[in-house]
Amino acid sequence: MFPALTSLSDHDIEVVVDTVTEWCSQHHCDIQSSRGQLALTTAVDALQSSPGRDALQRHLFEKLNEQS
Repeated sequence: MFPALTSLSDHDIEVVVDTVTEWCSQHHCDIQSSRGQLALTTAVDALQSSPGRDALQRHLFEKLNEQS
């Protein structure tokens, strides 16, 4: 379904999907839209490069809002 998720653990997938779903809801877009896919890719990249997963949502929202 989402190739970017294949490299993540089940827990990380849940974190990414929850975060992206929340972002998409707040920005009135579908997760399967181009904006949703960008959010998903950005979240996976952020999760893989971030030492602290606790700040993922804040970091993701900042990154995505820069790109919007």
